[in-house]
Amino acid sequence: MIEEKKLMYEGVKGVPHIREPGNSIRRHTGDWRVFKPVINLDKCVKCKVCWLFCPEAAINWVEGHPEINYQLCKGCLICANECPVKAIDKVVDKHKD
Repeated sequence: MIEEKKLMYEGVKGVPHIREPGNSIRRHTGDWRVFKPVINLDKCVKCKVCWLFCPEAAINWVEGHPEINYQLCKGCLICANECPVKAIDKVVDKHKD
């Protein structure tokens, strides 16, 4: 791994860089959401495709079914797009968790 102090772009205005990789689990990124995914458990076939494709690891398996951690979910809706049975609905997020 490259030490951060050796990165040539560090400190250059307008060039973002990650100081601490893998830290999104500690941030409540759910505040970024405009839409939120809502799982219809009656339609869900428990294939775990939503869990596999979630880039933020915001979907957990609780007692044999998927559950979304809305504090981590950014509302990208990749889970809804990838769900083979369309068991995930896109809902306007009016109230923050």
